[in-house]
Amino acid sequence: KTRIVSKLLEHFQDIEMEKITQDLIDEAAWRLYPNATPATRNRQVYSPMSAVLKANGFHIPIRRPKGCRVNTRTFFFEPDEAERLIATAIEQEPEFGLFLTFLLYTGVRLNEGLSLTVRNLNLNEARAFIETTKNGLPRTLHLPPPLVAAMANHPRGYDRQGKVFRYVKGSRLYRRLKRAAEASNVRIPDGVSFHAFRHTYGAYLRRYGNLDTSGLVASGAWLSHDAARRYEHADVTKAAKASNNFPSIRILGAVEKNEKEKHLKTGS
Repeated sequence: KTRIVSKLLEHFQDIEMEKITQDLIDEAAWRLYPNATPATRNRQVYSPMSAVLKANGFHIPIRRPKGCRVNTRTFFFEPDEAERLIATAIEQEPEFGLFLTFLLYTGVRLNEGLSLTVRNLNLNEARAFIETTKNGLPRTLHLPPPLVAAMANHPRGYDRQGKVFRYVKGSRLYRRLKRAAEASNVRIPDGVSFHAFRHTYGAYLRRYGNLDTSGLVASGAWLSHDAARRYEHADVTKAAKASNNFPSIRILGAVEKNEKEKHLKTGS
């Protein structure tokens, strides 16, 4: 994030915020990222510029680049994939496998999981506390029984201070995930990486926890219905299941009849 903002500061230099317009933002996006997709320009220019301007009291409407939200895909692991990936990670490096388990069962973002301290972890009460999330708000996490059992066996224990997990965000951490994914034959699309665990958490709350969009927001993991709505595709909706009430059509009988006629014609 610091790198992104620094790049914008270098581009705009001494231009006063009150003089920044839609045209200037559009120009910055094209100059800084001439070969990027609309989604990348939106993430690298439009979103941070909107945040910076709002933080300084300038609430100008900003049009996002056309196509920036097209083909947005929410990837998540099927249960057997998550199981294989985490089992492989544990074999390769127990603490890293435990970290992936924590991400899966809590839905925290990568930075949030890395920031968890021993002081803010309470296994007896099955909860953990993230002091600052991406949205700038704290969040208390529920730890389901399988996660509590796994966390109780942390390779380094908890008779210490500091971070629960010893990792820092960087290329080495991403290589660990890539190595585990390749060894377990689990594909993670480019650009998704650790965020796949957050998406999986949302999809599982919807599919197995029977939460609707409002329920996902109530979980505290998402602030708005717009953010949580992306998981609506993860489960068959109640409305779609109304097709169970369709009248029975003897399609199977017709198929069987066709198969018998085919056998008679061929003499088999």
